[in-house]
Amino acid sequence: MHSYLKSGYRKLWTLVAMLALQIGISHAQQSILDKKITLKLTQVSVAEALRAVEDQAGCTFVYSSTLMDTQRIVSPDYQNTAVGDLLKDLLGNYARGIQVQGTRINIRPAKGESRGHLKGAVQTADGQAAIEVTVRVEGTSKGAQTDPQGNFSIRNIPVGKHKVIVSMLGYTSIEQEVEINEDQVTTLPVISLNEDSKALREVTVSGNVNKFARKETENVARLPLKNLENPQVYNVIGKALMQEQLVTERTDLYRNVPGAVPNFAGGGSQGMILRGFANFNGVRNGLTTSAILPMNPVILESVEVLKGPSGTLYGNNRSATFGGVFNYVTKKPYDAFGGEVSYTAGSYRFARAAVDVNAPVNEKRTALFRLNAAGQTEGTFQDQGYAKNFTVAPSFSYQVNDRLKFLVDVDITQAAYTTSTFNIGSLSKVTARNFKDLPLGYKQSLLNNGIDASVGVYNLQAQIEYKLSSQWKSQTSYLFSNGFYKHLYLVTFSMLTDSTVSRTARNQTPETFGNIQLQQNFIGDFQIGRMRNRVVLGADYNQNYYDLYRVTVRYDTVNIRKPLPDFNADKLNQKSSQQGFVGTSYKGTSFGVYASDVINITPSLMAMLSLRFDRFTTDGTLALASGKYTGDYSQNSLSPKLGLVYQPIPERLSVFVNYLNGFVNQAPVTQPDNTVLNLKPQFGNQWEGGIKFDLVRNKLNGSISYYNIAVTNSTRTEVINSQNFTVQDGTQKSKGMELELIANPVTGLNIVAGYAYNDNRYDKAAEALQGKLLINSPQHVANIWASYYILKGNAKGLGIGAGGNYVGASWFESSNVFKVPAYTLVNASLFYDQPRYRLALKANNLLNERYWNSNGSPQKPANVLASITFKW
Repeated sequence: MHSYLKSGYRKLWTLVAMLALQIGISHAQQSILDKKITLKLTQVSVAEALRAVEDQAGCTFVYSSTLMDTQRIVSPDYQNTAVGDLLKDLLGNYARGIQVQGTRINIRPAKGESRGHLKGAVQTADGQAAIEVTVRVEGTSKGAQTDPQGNFSIRNIPVGKHKVIVSMLGYTSIEQEVEINEDQVTTLPVISLNEDSKALREVTVSGNVNKFARKETENVARLPLKNLENPQVYNVIGKALMQEQLVTERTDLYRNVPGAVPNFAGGGSQGMILRGFANFNGVRNGLTTSAILPMNPVILESVEVLKGPSGTLYGNNRSATFGGVFNYVTKKPYDAFGGEVSYTAGSYRFARAAVDVNAPVNEKRTALFRLNAAGQTEGTFQDQGYAKNFTVAPSFSYQVNDRLKFLVDVDITQAAYTTSTFNIGSLSKVTARNFKDLPLGYKQSLLNNGIDASVGVYNLQAQIEYKLSSQWKSQTSYLFSNGFYKHLYLVTFSMLTDSTVSRTARNQTPETFGNIQLQQNFIGDFQIGRMRNRVVLGADYNQNYYDLYRVTVRYDTVNIRKPLPDFNADKLNQKSSQQGFVGTSYKGTSFGVYASDVINITPSLMAMLSLRFDRFTTDGTLALASGKYTGDYSQNSLSPKLGLVYQPIPERLSVFVNYLNGFVNQAPVTQPDNTVLNLKPQFGNQWEGGIKFDLVRNKLNGSISYYNIAVTNSTRTEVINSQNFTVQDGTQKSKGMELELIANPVTGLNIVAGYAYNDNRYDKAAEALQGKLLINSPQHVANIWASYYILKGNAKGLGIGAGGNYVGASWFESSNVFKVPAYTLVNASLFYDQPRYRLALKANNLLNERYWNSNGSPQKPANVLASITFKW
């Protein structure tokens, strides 16, 4: 009996304890939601407002920024208001899913709550797309803005009847009832505003603050980071600027990047020099390409340029140099019918016809197709030379459901052009020390149109994106990039004396090369305690290959003061056959795994922690004649990326510092005594600090930073017993500062400007190079472009733009004796933009400046372009 009572008492006390615990938990839940606080903020995101509530109420919120629109801008103003009431007002219906555990508040959809997807389009009274119109679902946190085609898409709306509100600055709001069904896409009938597109355009342009400053992209960090949250400096050149400047070549586009100088490879590749380092390949939608020819910019939505070593996310030096990496973002389908056709003509027989057509494939607008195509041809200001290309770029996307999306993106380009390079064969026998002093005629070509290149590149890219949960998504990407030379006659002119030039040709007939890449990313956005974590876990496989068939022939030596003998392709091919072609084949494979986490230590303090492990292997180069491989090796690399960002003024001003790393795989070297030196990867490590700002209600945007890049494990030669041995203790330093300013000081006026200083020198190198500046690395580079649209009156839609570039002098050869002179380009444009058409006129190099590119080739004098575009 006694044991029975004791057991009963234990059960009773246990029951009482459990009841007390439940009462305590209930009380805690009640007390935290009932706690009254005062909160007054202006123009902040929902996420920032919740962080402010955390600080005042002493609670912690746990939520998914994927399901809840945490970037919506709000201005909370609450006086002595209970936390629960505040959340209901701030979050709308989403607050129904609140669960409390002590001081921890979980915000998630209410249990059992089903959700759906809403799509639609807004147009003006005359049937044109209404741009940047706000569409929101009343009583929820859900909303969106219409895109350039007037379309909007809102996901994760609770099932049931809702009121949709369509609003635009200066217009009466439109309300429309809609019923959202579970796991279905509801498409609203087209919503028409009362005003026509001309009236709407005035409001759109007026409210379109700082249109050149749109930098938000997940491509740069592969994470949902805003520019001010990213410790790495990057620039984005979008289609608005490309359109105003009537860009017809990639090199003209690059001139808008602070510090960038267009760069040219002998075979025709176009790249840029960043922070003193040359890059030709770049990446296409985040993956490495074989872009060896002048890609037509009509297929591009934007170009994103990351500054500094970027090996952590982008791998070895083939696509990401120590100066940075540039990413081509191609045009993608959208869910409405639209497009344009244009024709551009200009100086030196320039002509380009282009078309851009987009259309939904099915009624639900979940399957979308877009086609861009362009044909372009151009003569030259010289007596010989030409260039022509044709590009077709189809893309298709399919939204299977709210979780799964497919995208296939292709571009096919074929081109033919003349190309050449120049060098100084003997500095002791050539008097000139500057291109301007050479006795060569600026408009005189030393070859003819028969000595040209016929090339092509095919890019096939696919992406599968799958939403794993409210906090994680999977992104699988594949790119097959294949290029070929049907034939390439690459001519080098070598100045031997003040009157003689040797003409040497490398005959490449035919050759293929390419890159295959498969990449898998898992991207997460979640809270751990009070700290937000944005994470990417990734792996990529990359294979680079080529099959070469080439011979270099010294064609002849000519006296430039006398009539030039013919440079004949048949004779060149005959000489090539007599000397004999050499065939080689190569394949290199790298596999990398990487992780990056951006942690909000506090709402204003963020830390980036990133690391990559990369394994490179190759069997070496196969000599087709002997069937033997030489130069096989493998290398491992670790590439860290670290950063800190502090925002003293949230969303407006950030102070950042970064440590970035890049690497180059290096093959073994056979020494003069037949020993083999196994090399380590070459590394580039950057320290950078600066500020980014987005001030005066987004009217003033930009950055200023100082960087220092140290290159180690470089190779150099050292004379031992009268023989040149390779040693791996060379170093190099590149340091400087960059400034970017993007402004919208008054309505209709937009300005983008930049300045960069760079000093890139050999620190420890061969004696002849010690302390010398690297070639084609000007120390001063500046750019500016300003445009103004007339927004009122009879001239509404008329605009004018003007700007220019300054590129300081640089050295053409490594001994720092012969210079590429500084130059200044001044350009201007005039345009008239209407809903159905656009007229544009562009004048380039108005000062008729004579200047030379990195190959030593003279560039275009003053020239004019005119364009007409019809839109639908």
